[in-house]
Amino acid sequence: MKALMLICLQAICLLTYGQRVDYMRLRPSVLMLTCRTTDAHALDTSLHNLILLDTNKITKNLYIYYEDLGQCYWLLSKGQMGSSYLQKSIEMTLKALYHKPNATTALWNLSFAYGFNGDCDTSKYYMERYKQFIRKKYWDIEQERELFAHCGN
Repeated sequence: MKALMLICLQAICLLTYGQRVDYMRLRPSVLMLTCRTTDAHALDTSLHNLILLDTNKITKNLYIYYEDLGQCYWLLSKGQMGSSYLQKSIEMTLKALYHKPNATTALWNLSFAYGFNGDCDTSKYYMERYKQFIRKKYWDIEQERELFAHCGN
């Protein structure tokens, strides 16, 4: 009887913990985007792969998954104000912040997404939060200036 209970306990542990994963180990096989080129096929494939992932099994670096998903939607939006893809980008990137409130990539991306969506106050809020976690020598003042040029202040 004890042996049977031990076997059942081991099976439950394997089922519960055996399928959990670090997103960074999956990322190279899921994300087809590169820094140099982003073609439509790579973007569609990446988005499809990301959507198919079961996030309940991702136990580490889930915030990066949501940053990647937000980035795919951002690229699909082409920065067009009011785009449903732009709104999806914001939603997914906010989920990244839920999982890691000081995720600098998410903060930077949200600043730009809100800025391109015409919400300058929220854009500035996320830029200020970004600056709280990044040393000043890494701030991109020129891009920030361009982002806020149409905001008035």
